[in-house]
Amino acid sequence: MKTTVSLLLFVLLGGTAFAQGSSVKPTVGAIRWDAWTGGQITEEVKKSLGPKKYHLRLPWFAEVIDDDTVQIDGSPQEVMDRELEYAANAGLDYWAFLTYPENGPMSFAMKQYLQSSKRHLLHFCVILHYTLSNDVEKWPRELERSVALLQEPGYQTVLDGRPLVYVFISGTFPYDRFNQFLDAAKSKGLNPYCVFMGGEPSTAYKEVSGRGFDAVSAYAQDSNQAKFSDLTKAVEKDRWQNAARSKTPYVPLVTTGWEKRPRQDHPVSWEVGQAYLKQKVFPSRATPPEISSHLRRAIAFVRENPEVCPARTIIIYAWNEYDEGGWLAPTRSADGTPDTGRLDAIQKVLK
Repeated sequence: MKTTVSLLLFVLLGGTAFAQGSSVKPTVGAIRWDAWTGGQITEEVKKSLGPKKYHLRLPWFAEVIDDDTVQIDGSPQEVMDRELEYAANAGLDYWAFLTYPENGPMSFAMKQYLQSSKRHLLHFCVILHYTLSNDVEKWPRELERSVALLQEPGYQTVLDGRPLVYVFISGTFPYDRFNQFLDAAKSKGLNPYCVFMGGEPSTAYKEVSGRGFDAVSAYAQDSNQAKFSDLTKAVEKDRWQNAARSKTPYVPLVTTGWEKRPRQDHPVSWEVGQAYLKQKVFPSRATPPEISSHLRRAIAFVRENPEVCPARTIIIYAWNEYDEGGWLAPTRSADGTPDTGRLDAIQKVLK
């Protein structure tokens, strides 16, 4: 009977199964940037991770051809199915998928997730991204698709069943399209909890409050510090504590790193002229205990600041941004087997 009641509460609360002030952990999600399933972007990241010195950063399903050449193909369905098992076993609650045009290769992994027989293991949500800046003729279909995703089984919700929606846009924000998205969602009886991924929390919230956003967060944290520990200190001070001091509604960012030397050696076409291309120092590679300690502190922050973190959720950068320096997913170890060290470490926190 106790198990039945607990399951019922879990369903009614949209998978968040906790009350404000509860000792139960917040939900924890990880960003998916899926450049590994084919297309031009995959060809470019294969070059950035091709040199031998970066081979320990390869996805667990990659193959090493020689000291300068690798093969990366995450398109088989079994890759997604196994990643679902990895994420669920580690205690993650959801993935946050960046949205790209429906029929493009960057949307393939989300399709894999939606058709997976194992999708019940992990919830998902979207980070509205290129969807909002798509071609005019494609926008009506993209709008329809975005709202339909919010109604999918297993979509991550917060508070009283509100679909969790992150928004990450570079450049001028397309408020007209965002408003159309909100109107279309509300026409379906949905009340999305929208989180703007900006920079410094109080400033970002001043820019977007009253324009359909409920809270702010961040996609990532760049850094020119030499130690990963200094990067986490900066995130916790400049982001978390800023939100707490200013009483800004916030979803804490947890970082797993920022080290873009692979893209310095082999620049990618979509980041021409970026400042990091001339950067001399990046944070050291994070150790699994450093990541798990950072996550533990984020969970404590949410529990200690319920008025600042009403959605009681955390977002991790990232699941699989291997060539940018932020990942949780297994990498390819020297003997070709998956290195699950980071997931093993956060499992001790989340489970």
